[in-house]
Amino acid sequence: MPEQISDLAIIGGGFAGAVTAIKLLRAVAAEGGQAPLSIRIIESRAEVGRGIAYSTDNDEHIVNGPAQLFGLYPERPAHLTEWLAANAARHGWTPPPGVDFAEAFPPRRVYGSYVQEELAQALRDAGPAASVEYVHGRALDLHTAGHGYDITLEDGRRLAASRVVLALGLFRNAGESFLSPAQRAALGRRYIDDVWNAHAWKDVRHEQDILIIGSSLTALDAAFNAQRAGFGGRFHALSRRGLLVQPRRQLAPWPDVLDGKRLPDTLRGLLQATRAARRAVKAAGADWQQLPPAIRPHVPALWDKASNADRKRFLRHIRPFWEISLHRAGPESGKQLDRLLAEGRLNRLAGRIRALRPAGDKVAVDWSPRGEDGVRTLLVDRVANAAGYEFDWLRIDDPLVRNLLARKLVRPHATGFGIDADPATGAVLAPGVSQPGSLFAVGHPLRGAVWESNSIAEQVAGAGNTALALAVTLQAVETL
Repeated sequence: MPEQISDLAIIGGGFAGAVTAIKLLRAVAAEGGQAPLSIRIIESRAEVGRGIAYSTDNDEHIVNGPAQLFGLYPERPAHLTEWLAANAARHGWTPPPGVDFAEAFPPRRVYGSYVQEELAQALRDAGPAASVEYVHGRALDLHTAGHGYDITLEDGRRLAASRVVLALGLFRNAGESFLSPAQRAALGRRYIDDVWNAHAWKDVRHEQDILIIGSSLTALDAAFNAQRAGFGGRFHALSRRGLLVQPRRQLAPWPDVLDGKRLPDTLRGLLQATRAARRAVKAAGADWQQLPPAIRPHVPALWDKASNADRKRFLRHIRPFWEISLHRAGPESGKQLDRLLAEGRLNRLAGRIRALRPAGDKVAVDWSPRGEDGVRTLLVDRVANAAGYEFDWLRIDDPLVRNLLARKLVRPHATGFGIDADPATGAVLAPGVSQPGSLFAVGHPLRGAVWESNSIAEQVAGAGNTALALAVTLQAVETL
């Protein structure tokens, strides 16, 4: 039988789930901390608040923006900067020489500690009527019940909650259309599926060549883990278009790219405005990196007014260029990337993998260069999958996702990315939801509804909006 019913169950205790709890606890504290509130956070990892991104212990894995932009409270922009000044040394980190905390890019493990400590502080500030229970386990199923929802865990436990937030985080892109289960088993340790698993890089110090599938920030994470394990050979980064992550330069946004009161109505209009701005930047001898921060504040409004046809065109044709422009490497990571390029240790390839085959003590990579039909073969010692993440819920191999779809508690978004939800609150829109305002999603499941739902600033804002909506519904129950 289910245990005691909680007011809220958050499935997923990574960044988005932890911040949702923080924001809801802060809302309770703002009302005087008298209303009872019970929260359960269900997380399969050992720690809440870290998820994939902030569980790494490699200090070369840094957040990809300065601390002054990554605080949990937009109304207090110096919050993270002040926390780092007071606590970073305790966590074994200080900024590079000559860099102050506001401009520093802290390690992701330190940022995870910031989230954890802020969650603990938010619970203390909410008063004795509020409680947070951490449930270590993996949720497999969710179904409606008279009290709201029952959640079934992998070990057979059942939990009950009146409301649920889906903070499911990221699902790695298997990237294995070229690799059957039998072939994967044959490759053994020479195929690394989890690039953040330090143990997977054991013995690479004796190897010469590593193929990294992908060339984004995840690929850089893989390279840094390989080097920490002693690898001194050559990396081959293979992606569809051969785009390579760019070092971040902190620059002021280029003025007058878009008028917030007269935004383009179509993707074609947006591209025309962007191209005009690029020509102006080039004519002025300025830096193209001034364009992404000029466009980004308008993305929610642009996405909201775009047709699904234009959204799909963006995903099909523009998305890789937008993401490689927006998600750039921090200064220290950029220096390492430049060093790899200068030393000739990073070979960038554009094309598609056809097959991976054991070849003695090597891996034979059959691949076709972009624009060519022929197949070439590259021999490497190891292959690392940094192909990114899967956002199409119809392709995600996860029991909870499959059950949510089967029970019609969620429906795929029309773009094919994430699920259908109210972009303003994260309330899930699906025929199986028993009552409005009882099932929400935050973060990555909202990529179709709110495009930039995977970045820290947008997740903080989204979690805040969801928490406010939850606070309203919970307060309404209290007054009945």
